[in-house]
Amino acid sequence: MDNIEDNTDRHEYEMVYVAQPNIGENGLRDLNERLVREITRHNGTVSVTEMWGKRTLAYQIEKYYEGHYVLQRFVMAPAGAQELDRLFRLNENVIRYLIMRTDE
Repeated sequence: MDNIEDNTDRHEYEMVYVAQPNIGENGLRDLNERLVREITRHNGTVSVTEMWGKRTLAYQIEKYYEGHYVLQRFVMAPAGAQELDRLFRLNENVIRYLIMRTDE
């Protein structure tokens, strides 16, 4: 698959997302692999992935009291970050996420 963008305007990002508690190990791995593929497609690189495990949420989100927390640090073009936002909004396995630019 070819990279979508070939510009050098790349930024550092940090993202934390919470996946449904019943997603299972395979589902969580598949979700993370899809995320890494999308970052790579947009000429990005992942520097850190930390699986924080299943934790109790501070408050109920939808019908969930627990979730799998994952931290990703990566570098990519801004258009790619917008695409990640769209990907997470449409993914029913993700109950919350936050993408922040860390190089500002």
